[in-house]
Amino acid sequence: EAGIHKLHDKNRIENALQSISSKLHAINEAKGASNNIDGGSSNELMLNENKIIELEHEVEIWKGRYEMAVRQQKIDGHDESYVSGVENELLSLHDPMNALNAISNNYEDAQMEHELSIVELQEEKKHRAKNLERYGVDEHIVKILTAANVEIDEELAEQLPTWDDIVSMYGDKPVIHGLETCQTYRDTVKPEDRMLGPAGMFNTGTNLLFELMKVNCDIKEARNAPSVDPSLPIRYREPRRNGMRWQAPWGKHNPPSTHRDKNVAKAWGKGVKQLDFFPVVLIKDPYSWMGSQCRHKYASFWGHDEQHCPNLIRWRVTDRDDTAFVRVKYALEWKQYESLLDMWNKWYEEWEEQTFPHMTTRFEDLLFHGEEVTKIACDCVGGEFTKKFRYVEESAKRTVGVHKGANGLVKAMLQYGDPSKRLTGFTDRDRRYASKNMDTDLMEKYAYVPPILPSS
Repeated sequence: EAGIHKLHDKNRIENALQSISSKLHAINEAKGASNNIDGGSSNELMLNENKIIELEHEVEIWKGRYEMAVRQQKIDGHDESYVSGVENELLSLHDPMNALNAISNNYEDAQMEHELSIVELQEEKKHRAKNLERYGVDEHIVKILTAANVEIDEELAEQLPTWDDIVSMYGDKPVIHGLETCQTYRDTVKPEDRMLGPAGMFNTGTNLLFELMKVNCDIKEARNAPSVDPSLPIRYREPRRNGMRWQAPWGKHNPPSTHRDKNVAKAWGKGVKQLDFFPVVLIKDPYSWMGSQCRHKYASFWGHDEQHCPNLIRWRVTDRDDTAFVRVKYALEWKQYESLLDMWNKWYEEWEEQTFPHMTTRFEDLLFHGEEVTKIACDCVGGEFTKKFRYVEESAKRTVGVHKGANGLVKAMLQYGDPSKRLTGFTDRDRRYASKNMDTDLMEKYAYVPPILPSS
């Protein structure tokens, strides 16, 4: 890949040299023809002068392209000796520099050519989206989309949230807790036994975390680790053998107190020493999370329909505030919660009590600070982070079964970056109940701003 980019760069320089050389040669011929006209017609002389002006203008453009190509070579650090050789070749042309110095210093047209060419070089080198026009989209969002190879057009730009909206909801930096346990984990688990993967409630981005870690982090020693159970093939540890696992071996959605080292997940759970696993716990803004549950309820069951959700307070009961109880099927037990909000509170309160090494971050940080968060997680377990970060544009969930309709990157940005969508489906009674019963310590710790209560 680097060789192809280098070849493109060399071809650009060689083309620029050839064009400069040919244009200068044509200028010299035209000037010579003008000097040799002895008593010729004024029209013939004028034609030669016009040709000289036209050729000089073309030399301006090609000189600019040459300078841009040489500068890009030096920036990229590709074969500086070759660049020097090209400069020497230019100097060896038939009196080229004197001719170039005689040209006007008006390079506006050439500079426009430079800017476009530089962007094209960057796109070729990084396989990035062709965002020549950003249509006013903030550079933070552009960076996320280009890492996912998403091209920004005018229609998409009009729909994207502003960075100010995102900051107003989640702040301008990721929130990560538990990093003080990273050293303990590295000290107590041998490199070849280290594993990292997601844990979190339904709809909190666990699949997205796995996809990001899978392609951007590598625990090289992990490929040398055998299965805990020699009778099981190595694929039961992980197919990629880089230490990045699809879920916690006790089941990513299961509460840790009742399932860690007690349950073996059907997927990616066999043949794994669970105490060697480092979970990255994902949390989501409770208001957005309840909206996600309305779209995909998974193994949770409560009274609601499409027009009445999250239905924290039963909409059919109007003379009192009765909550809609939620029953959840975990691997080893059923649990009942007072409401969806109570489920969110209790699930994360349990994780707050855990003392074994793990870290917790927000789904929204995966979305808007994905590179920073995945690098921190990779460093935490002693992995090697990629030099070229890749984002997952398509939905990290399969589009069949319970995952059908799940958001991809762009859809997720539109959904979770828009403050107006945060309270979709909430009645005034739902909002008052949530405000009164929300775990405010969790809200503060993870920097989620409570919405304003309805005035009525």
